[in-house]
Order: sequence, then C-alpha cells, then structure tokens
Amino acid sequence: MAKRQVGRGPRGLSPASIVEAAIGVLEEGGPDAFSMRGVGRAAGCDAMSVAYHFGSKQGLTRAMASWLDGQVRPAPPGSPWRPALRHVAEQYRTLAGTYPQTFPLLQRFTHTGSADYTTTEAVHAAMLSAGVPLSQVVSVTVGWYGTVLGLATAEALGMVAPVDDATAGEIEALAAEDYPLTTALLDDYRGIDPAVVFGTALDLMHDGIERLAADRGQGGPRDRP
Repeated sequence: MAKRQVGRGPRGLSPASIVEAAIGVLEEGGPDAFSMRGVGRAAGCDAMSVAYHFGSKQGLTRAMASWLDGQVRPAPPGSPWRPALRHVAEQYRTLAGTYPQTFPLLQRFTHTGSADYTTTEAVHAAMLSAGVPLSQVVSVTVGWYGTVLGLATAEALGMVAPVDDATAGEIEALAAEDYPLTTALLDDYRGIDPAVVFGTALDLMHDGIERLAADRGQGGPRDRP
C-alpha cells in the first residue's frame, strides 16, 4: 500500500505525498470514508491545501488513478503482441489485488495523464501489430482496457471467486427441472479459479482481435505466450 505521509506541514507538502496519503485513506476506510478533509488530515495539512494542488476531488482521484497507471510497465519493444498485451493486463490484475479500493478509479477516466499515455502507446502498437486496422485501434483499445480493468476490479471486490456457502445453499435449493444447468454446474462454481477466469477472458478477447484482423485481411503473426 502507498505509505501515508503523516505530519508534514503544507510548506513541505508535495502533490505526490498527498496522492499517497489519499490512497492510504481510501484503502483503509473505503469510499464512504474518503474526503478532501480526511486526505488533508492524513497528509498533515488542511482540505484547502489539497484543493490548491488538485483543484477538486475529481482532480485528486484522477491523480490517484494516474499513480496506479504509473506502476504499469509495457513489455520490452519488439515483444509479440499477445504476450505484450498479457504483460500489461497481468500488472493491472496485480494492482487491483493490492489496491482494491483505489483501483476502480481507473474506470472513471479514458486517460489519467502522462504515465497512462506511455502504456497506451504500447497497447496501440500491439493492436497494429495484431493487424487491427488503424481506424479501429481506438475502439478496440478502449474495449480492451474496459474489459481488463473490469475483470480485475470484479476479482478484487469479490465477484470472481468461489461461491460462498450461502450462495451454494441457494443453488442447491433450486428446482433442478427449472434450473438444470445452474444446479449441475454448482461444483464448478465452488471451484472458480480467478486466475483461470482472467486468463480465459483474455484469450477470448485476443482471439477476437485475431479474427478481426483476419476478416480485414490484415492478420499479423499468430503468436501466443
């Protein structure tokens, strides 16, 4: 977790230290406990000092999302497109598990700043390498990010996990004649592996990118990790 910078006066305060304090507040207390005043207390200043640096709560949360984006590193130049995309996606999944309360902020912004653009440029290059037509690179890229961030958030917040006993009991109580598939698949729901769900969804999405490229007659190398 980002370290909370407590006890520093406004004169020595940096935007980076406020962002770290804000992430600490959100991770410890969740959205209901998050406020400019609370961030100021954690950073050792008042809410006006936080507003001075970020303008508003929206500006602060964008900076927090940008901090997360800054933790992601693109694959080395020249990497095949599928491993390059998986490399980025897995880092976002790790971040979601480490910062489950802050990570959903990434879903509020198309771009979060300079750190984001570096990774996005690499994703654009991977899409072109896959054979996605230039006219569709933005729509495919935004869809890819939305899927990756959504999957990672769902896992971090508890949706992608083995069903609990209460849910299993509800499924067991269903009439098998009305819900034949759901009741038959109960053991699979009990055995959900989040890593398998994430990897399978990525493969399906990347297979779709390959098909799009092939349909357009611009298929790239069909490399796989």
